[in-house]
Amino acid sequence: MKKLLYCFLFLGVSLQITDFNKLTRLSREKQLSNLFSKAIHLGIGSEKLWSATSADNWGFVRQSATWARGNSGIIDSLILSLKNAGYFNNPGTTRNDVFTNVNLSGFGSATLTIKINIPTANIASTAYTGNKTFNHFFEIKKTGASVPSLQLFFDDPETTLGNDGALVYYRLVDFGNPQFASVGDVITESYTGNDSIYGTKFQTYTWRNGPENAAWISKHGRVVLTEVDAGRQLCFRSVVRLTFTKLKEVNPAGATGLDNLKTACNTAQGTGSSDQIYYALAYMQKFDLPFQTTAKATFTMSTARPETICNLPASSFPGAKLSYGIFNINGYVTDQLTAGEIPADYPSPTVGGADFMSVDEAFNRTYVALGASIAGQTGLGTVKQYEDTSKAFLDAFDGSAGNLTFK
Repeated sequence: MKKLLYCFLFLGVSLQITDFNKLTRLSREKQLSNLFSKAIHLGIGSEKLWSATSADNWGFVRQSATWARGNSGIIDSLILSLKNAGYFNNPGTTRNDVFTNVNLSGFGSATLTIKINIPTANIASTAYTGNKTFNHFFEIKKTGASVPSLQLFFDDPETTLGNDGALVYYRLVDFGNPQFASVGDVITESYTGNDSIYGTKFQTYTWRNGPENAAWISKHGRVVLTEVDAGRQLCFRSVVRLTFTKLKEVNPAGATGLDNLKTACNTAQGTGSSDQIYYALAYMQKFDLPFQTTAKATFTMSTARPETICNLPASSFPGAKLSYGIFNINGYVTDQLTAGEIPADYPSPTVGGADFMSVDEAFNRTYVALGASIAGQTGLGTVKQYEDTSKAFLDAFDGSAGNLTFK
């Protein structure tokens, strides 16, 4: 998503293996360090997810937007960096390069593996069915580490559309951003491809093993991004799994309110004494300033996705109905709006277009299982694997890594 790109690596010169044979060890490491000079600064934001104020009930809109913008350019930037390094100057040429003890700024000593036109087969993902074979591969591994810090698989350096797409895995804790120093073993998978329904790019981000602390509040989650409306809007959908226990640790001042909400939610949804709660969010955002955004969100403890928080009656629980919320470049504007109260210059909550969903349509396709049919969305087909944001999908990571693991 070129409008969302943040540079991952800056590459300034062509890389030829014959050149390195002529270099001293010191100049060789310096050359590679310059090529891969700046590790990405990925941002998930530091907004509270939940507190007593209306604006903070929508904290994850700001948080998720910050995180999505910081992450969405990883694949494009890596591929561009390899192109700028000269790896695709001679199409069809096979390269299998391994560079050891390369000091990368903000990362430390690393081994870099680059395979060009050497197919890697049987690559499974949480974002597509079956296995894929990718033509090219890039890996960063800390010196002495048993697992990589990043792996990238892709087919075509010119486009991630119309082929197998591109797939990347990374460990945020390894990349030297102080904000992620305490995210532990969280692993993020990102897949980019195109959906024939829209004919445009989508990216999906899935993570597991989140530490549920102030740096990363969720255990598991998925974000689905689609650039739509001829590149004029972003469609954002996400579900994250949280626990009341960890939310109280992050926000001790709100412990009483969280305990009360937990009791009310379990009672309303018949979930006993469950500690888990799921935050489902969908929004449409205009790319042009002032980035007007219309969002719809809810919290739930069951497999259902109610219109209000845990299906609590808005008449008895003020603020239980978050939607609709509107935002602009300055952040939160207001919420609890009806569809008719959304200003005309904001994305419509109810009217979509030829290549994009309305906010309602996006919300109705969120927290839904693979293969599900959505009422009124016959043209969009059943829910695809990259869109699966159901409770069952997220909960499955408790017992297994599934396909969300380094290859």
